Amino acid sequence: MLKYGSNALKAMSKLFSYRNDVDIYTEDKVADKEFYKTLFKNLFGDTLIINDVTPLGCKANVLNQYDNQDPKSKRKKYFIVDGDLDLILGINRKNEKNLIILDSYCIENYLLEEEGIINLIYFSNGEKSKEQHKSKLNFDKWLGYNSQSLVDLFLNFAILRKYGGGPKLKNANQFLTKNGKETILDKTKVADYSKEIKDEIITLLEANGYSNIEANELYDNDYRNLNKKWRFNNDTLLKTVSGKNYLLPLLQFRINHCIDGNKSLFPRNSLKLYLADNSNLNRLEFLKQRIK
Repeated sequence: MLKYGSNALKAMSKLFSYRNDVDIYTEDKVADKEFYKTLFKNLFGDTLIINDVTPLGCKANVLNQYDNQDPKSKRKKYFIVDGDLDLILGINRKNEKNLIILDSYCIENYLLEEEGIINLIYFSNGEKSKEQHKSKLNFDKWLGYNSQSLVDLFLNFAILRKYGGGPKLKNANQFLTKNGKETILDKTKVADYSKEIKDEIITLLEANGYSNIEANELYDNDYRNLNKKWRFNNDTLLKTVSGKNYLLPLLQFRINHCIDGNKSLFPRNSLKLYLADNSNLNRLEFLKQRIK
């Protein structure tokens, strides 16, 4: 597959301007264009035509293009970036002009919405009512099961990020266990990895001249302050934990359980596309208000 640099991709937005009322620049890859097209169609209906987005790969690329956009251009354009770990730390740039910082970890976080998930399970199963599927999904309880372990992990990721470390987010598939026939998050494995991240933070601080006692006190203070803002609850889970790396992979297994445990999982890209098309996207109302 051909790969294009960010400048070439930016130029492509001009080429396809006749297909779009506004130009949208995002993170992610060219392969995600159909997902974004579907998401925006669901969000805006026929009030705004967006057939193409320009994916620039990473947050730094999008911010660079935003900072260097042509001030003379009359074309409406918007630059959208993830909240990621900077959201937890509160160090993201402010929303301004045509720059939009997501108020959750990444765009996939907004797909975790009960109605769309139930619709998918309903049409995948074809035998039970939506109410029966809603009861088995038990969405809020399922979120609650995962919330404390994963929020704790991402608070530690953020603290490591604060001190210049590069946390490896890994993927939920590396922290799984069996509960009867259902595959679920193994909280012990997550806790062990979270402890590894904490130890890495302490080691990093000691390398920068802090004693072990000072390093632990600094860590405890950082963690306590972050946890005051980001409590262990479902709302925090949906905002601060990567939807791409953790929430959607876990949802694949939950859906599998709800449609009576078929061996094959609903494909990740298909899951994203379906939810983008069939969810109410209420949590993206702010994006709808910004893009006009």
